[in-house]
Amino acid sequence: MGKTPTNTDVQFWRDPDLPGVEVRYSEYHEEAFRNHTHAAFSIGFIESGRTTFYLEGKQYAAESGQMVLVGSGVAHACNPDPGSNMAYRMFYVDDSWLISVAEEVCKRKVGMVVFPNPVVDDPDMLAHWRILHQVIIDGGDRLEKETLFIQGLADLIARYAELGAAADLSENDGAVQRTKAHLAANLTKKVSLDTLSEVAHLSRYHLLRVFQDATGLPPHAYQNQLRVDLGKKLLADGMAISRAAVEAGFVDQSHFSRVFKQYTGATPRQYQKTTNPAE
Repeated sequence: MGKTPTNTDVQFWRDPDLPGVEVRYSEYHEEAFRNHTHAAFSIGFIESGRTTFYLEGKQYAAESGQMVLVGSGVAHACNPDPGSNMAYRMFYVDDSWLISVAEEVCKRKVGMVVFPNPVVDDPDMLAHWRILHQVIIDGGDRLEKETLFIQGLADLIARYAELGAAADLSENDGAVQRTKAHLAANLTKKVSLDTLSEVAHLSRYHLLRVFQDATGLPPHAYQNQLRVDLGKKLLADGMAISRAAVEAGFVDQSHFSRVFKQYTGATPRQYQKTTNPAE
């Protein structure tokens, strides 16, 4: 897990006409990711190859011609199956887009949007998102991109989503939220399990169990994910890799690069070298 993959092609696009949306193309011939999460909702489709992945305790398989939907904050690792050369296109969409479009679709306030089946067989839907992906790459007209994007989200929600109201936090939920907040506020510091136990008001063992159940990651991996997410923002803003490493809480650039690739499947330099639309 986490070894450097060979024969990779990774590109990213961030279009100012669609703020809060990041687009990616990747091709992998072998394992490239460790278990990780995204701060955004993931909408992807597989161009070639196949993958088997675990999501919230269940195993799923996806192959060429299928779409994959992964909620924000849900741990997963979509690596290619052995002997499979997998290429895929992905959209990372800020949750605010999902909520606002869902409220337009159902004409009521929405607390959450859940896709119970993360693998979707829908050739027409896939074709729609492939067109949007290409229009972004080609630097198409803003109205065209917005139209394709909003219509695509609305169709996904109408066909495959379950909508619910925000639920009251349980005692364990509150403990997890406090732990998350403490980890986020101390990215550049060494955090002890004893401190997290005090913050959560749970025993160390109980905290580790409920945190893993809630996030799919142990606390140290969750904090590394937060550090990588911050590093991505800094790199996207043009910060030097060496400085971004320190600002995101890593010991040095080497450590940052190693962890960054384990969680994103790309090097910091590959991520920072964003391809501008129509470039």
